Amino acid sequence: MARLFVCVFLCLFLSRSACAAPDLGRLVAAHRAEPDSKVAVQALEDAVSAGLPPHLDPHWLPDLPVDAAPLPYGLGVLVVPKAFLPTEAAEPQHGGKFAKVSYLYTPSTGVFSQSDFLLCAVHYTSSADASLANRIARLLALSHRTLVQKTGRQAANGAEPFDVWLCTGGPTGGEQWRSNLYLYNLETPRSSIEWLREVVHEYSHLALPAVGGYEAPEYWANGYLGERLLVRWLIREPNGPAEVSALWGDFSGAPNFNRLLIAPPLALYKKIGPNPKWLARKDEPGMRYLIGQALTFDDKYGSAALGAALSRLPRFHEATAKDFAASLTQTLSASARQ
Repeated sequence: MARLFVCVFLCLFLSRSACAAPDLGRLVAAHRAEPDSKVAVQALEDAVSAGLPPHLDPHWLPDLPVDAAPLPYGLGVLVVPKAFLPTEAAEPQHGGKFAKVSYLYTPSTGVFSQSDFLLCAVHYTSSADASLANRIARLLALSHRTLVQKTGRQAANGAEPFDVWLCTGGPTGGEQWRSNLYLYNLETPRSSIEWLREVVHEYSHLALPAVGGYEAPEYWANGYLGERLLVRWLIREPNGPAEVSALWGDFSGAPNFNRLLIAPPLALYKKIGPNPKWLARKDEPGMRYLIGQALTFDDKYGSAALGAALSRLPRFHEATAKDFAASLTQTLSASARQ
């Protein structure tokens, strides 16, 4: 009877349109009913090769052709398809092909409380880059949890999974494009803190509301703002440095990060104070002033208040530094009325 069930189900599944997403739960059930069935095994392998779903029941993992490693601190699980499986994917901006992928699932609540939520998929071209890909996935999980816990709010991109593409070529640095993060020129040596800063910077373009209009150092300020906030929060958390060390690696560059990237914007804002002319500046000092304003607010009123202010930024037109300053004022006024 079990064999008949498996054969009937798999025949129906395999006859479906190629555009239809496979129901992984049903495939797992079919495999458990007939674990020696080559058809059931092949169906699972094909499903994993095609890409894992946004929600994954952790009870399925023993049946899947993957390696799964739980992350410490309850951050989730890293899921990597077995090396023999074809998992090629094309990144959407340039069409580059990537042969390997690691998935990072984080615990979810609500309607999907029995499943893990796909935070991101990290794509790379060679097994030689697997260690870096997995470290980046773990760092993104820590960054995501830190942002949510400190601000008390979901990331600006909500529950939408995103893709990370580790590119061997291109100019050294990173880029965010839609729900994709690109890290270029892997061969160029970077210090551990520079890699960390670069990853968190690109994540922040997705996770923080955008404040734009700058001419330098780049158009959007949320990347630079997010890297300063998140790294400083990790430095200040009692267990933060240990978590970074366990999930990412060397965090010894944190003092230099504070000295070079945190102290200057704080000093600039302390010197200038609230100033509409500085809010209107579009150059690098203007962005540094904005960052100093946010860091100062975080110090004085707390990260939850800063999160509330960020949530007030307009969503349907481009936010400016003036909008950000107004949102800080509105947040304080609302807090005083409570």
